[in-house]
Amino acid sequence: MKNLLKLIKAFANSNAASKFYVCATPQNTVLSVGDYNALTWVEVGGVGSRGETGKNTNMLNYDVWGDTVIQKAKGLTDAGSPDLEVARSVTDAGQIILRAAAVVGNNNNYAFKELRPDGAVGETGTIFYNRGLVAGPTRPGGRNEDFDIEIFTLGFQQEETVVVPTTAGTSPVLTAAPAITGTAQVGEVLTCSTGTFTGDATITYAYKWFAAGTAIAGETSATFTATTAELGLVITSRVTATNDSGFAFGFAAPTDAVIAA
Repeated sequence: MKNLLKLIKAFANSNAASKFYVCATPQNTVLSVGDYNALTWVEVGGVGSRGETGKNTNMLNYDVWGDTVIQKAKGLTDAGSPDLEVARSVTDAGQIILRAAAVVGNNNNYAFKELRPDGAVGETGTIFYNRGLVAGPTRPGGRNEDFDIEIFTLGFQQEETVVVPTTAGTSPVLTAAPAITGTAQVGEVLTCSTGTFTGDATITYAYKWFAAGTAIAGETSATFTATTAELGLVITSRVTATNDSGFAFGFAAPTDAVIAA
């Protein structure tokens, strides 16, 4: 039993932290790994379950009078039609794309991407790509404590799901510091650039503003409007760049001391 538990811990991964994406642009031809990588992806929020994937090939049987063993051959292959269950959100960008794709009469194929959380620290997890039709959604309804969900059916059209194994990612590295533009004056808006960070393509940025080295509560956007509380103080901003492999940060050079309006 102990050995079995060790194997489970070493090799079994749950679905937690997986991500599902859709491309809003129809893809009506077979795609390669490079084609998939070049698409613009939108995450589908609120995914609770993704049904079984994988192809299923019909097995044909035939026998003649002289046979003692049934002859078999492979017939047509179904690439799969998994259900995608989501917690319904009228504002989620990915769900909006799925609803548009599912409209009756829309026979375009759409590309799908699933990112698994099986990569080690600093690695991108396994990626699964496929493309196909979207149908639905169905809405199960339910009782008082049942969740409001929608279920889309994805009709895969590409026989082989494209699998990209885990790959080592590159954490962001600051190569050019962020910079603040605007006038350091009460009532004036200061804007901080992202700076330049190298690393994996998908990088998100977070901001934090400081007055004379002390963090300003609640100021976490790319812009900041100086108030009388900052009068006479220099302002700076910290930009933190994050991707799946790690993070890095940089500070903008401080402004002049804030002057009165």
